[in-house]
Amino acid sequence: MGKTLYLEKITSYKLEEKLREFKAYMEASDRGSSVVSYTGDIQKLANWLILKYGSFNAGAVTPLDLVEYRKYLQKNGGRKGGEAKPATVNRALISLKVFLGWLVENKEIKDNPARGIKPVTVATTPAPKWLDRNEQNRFFREVRESSSRDEAIVGLMLHAGLRISEVCALSRGDLHIGERAGKVTVRQGKGNKYREVPLNVTVRKILERWLEENPEGPLFPNHHGRSISVRGVRHLISGYAYKAKVEGVSPHTFRHTFCKTQIDMGTPIDQVAMMAGHSTLDITKRYTAPSMADLQAAVERAAWE
Repeated sequence: MGKTLYLEKITSYKLEEKLREFKAYMEASDRGSSVVSYTGDIQKLANWLILKYGSFNAGAVTPLDLVEYRKYLQKNGGRKGGEAKPATVNRALISLKVFLGWLVENKEIKDNPARGIKPVTVATTPAPKWLDRNEQNRFFREVRESSSRDEAIVGLMLHAGLRISEVCALSRGDLHIGERAGKVTVRQGKGNKYREVPLNVTVRKILERWLEENPEGPLFPNHHGRSISVRGVRHLISGYAYKAKVEGVSPHTFRHTFCKTQIDMGTPIDQVAMMAGHSTLDITKRYTAPSMADLQAAVERAAWE
């Protein structure tokens, strides 16, 4: 009787309820910023299956369905129904893999048909968005004029590569600041990993100023005196980006900038991976690839005008 849950079909009628539960799970996992894309991708698959079979049942989805859906997206997954970029198709496949995997963990379906589906391959994927020196300076000028707390928060992401959730989880005892050296201890990083990240002189000075102003209580309090939330940090960064007129900035942009800066300065890739808390070197290798801005600059150097 314990396996009867497998017999309950997750149909179109139940999908809306499951998407609400999945959204709550994603937000609790610090992936709330991606939840709209994820749920949209899942709903599009459901609509495609309904057109094909007349109904949707998550437990009946097969790997072949997903292979055919991948082909469909490549030809018709663009904004206006045209061909979709590989990144768009691959994002959809990731969304489906995460959602179906979540259903397996909750014993709603037997297995994950998306687990072995290969992504669309491209010659080279440009590295993630990062900020150049000018953009960093414009952003930091806005922060510095406004709040020592916010300067310390952004400083830890930009100069130590911390994730937004890691910054929000820090306590005073996690900071070790000396005159010539310092470090921050991340006790529960992604995958519950512990790591220690050295702090350079720039961020040490920023943190020292903030600790002098805020000698007790939560390390980074909100307006109510409680520890600032992930949502609160996203909100403040969005506001500063608007004021500084720097486009495409998210909390993760500073982490990307940290990794790219270290790679460009010649820091060994294994050291960058260790400081960033990457699970594999393949993740860190993204920062050795040129960005679209790098490629544009390269072709402009060969222009005749």
